[in-house]
Amino acid sequence: MTGLRDLPAPGPGSAPGRTAASFFLAGTMQGARPGSAVLDQSYRLALRSCIEERVPGAVVHDPGVLMARWEAGLRADVRAAHAALADTPVVRRRDLPPELVALTDMFHRLTLLAARSDVCVAWLPGHEPSMGTAAELLSAHRAGRTVVSITGMRQNLAVLACSTLILPDLDAFADWLDHGRPDPAPPSEGHR
Repeated sequence: MTGLRDLPAPGPGSAPGRTAASFFLAGTMQGARPGSAVLDQSYRLALRSCIEERVPGAVVHDPGVLMARWEAGLRADVRAAHAALADTPVVRRRDLPPELVALTDMFHRLTLLAARSDVCVAWLPGHEPSMGTAAELLSAHRAGRTVVSITGMRQNLAVLACSTLILPDLDAFADWLDHGRPDPAPPSEGHR
């Protein structure tokens, strides 16, 4: 098996002249929780540490950090507008207030970043699906990137269809980083 250090040069959208592998940390943030409630995000630090210890010079894109930076510069308007959706029976994108359009645009930029990263690492604990993670997986898969899902959901069709490799836990991911990587998946029908 080829070592991760032997990953091919970054593809389109990566920084010119960069040789270090880039990683996008996909994973459940909100999941099925209402409002602004989120899942414990400590897995992001564990993934980042695991990658940085094993891949010198790795560029790690963490949407949790990027979203926090973006939200820090916002007024409370976006939080209030997001909370108001709970009492809005019909939501039309064209009618969203500017602060929610900005929030959804941020989501789209993050899925694009997943597609531009060399490796998309998806953390899906237990059996809780994540719509945001599914969008990031699909974006990376369609861009021909390596998609590594860390989950027990081996039978979930979205995970199965978009993953290059499905691993059970952080130890298996560390072993993969240490000892190799799979060959890129062939393009799926309709994406050749």
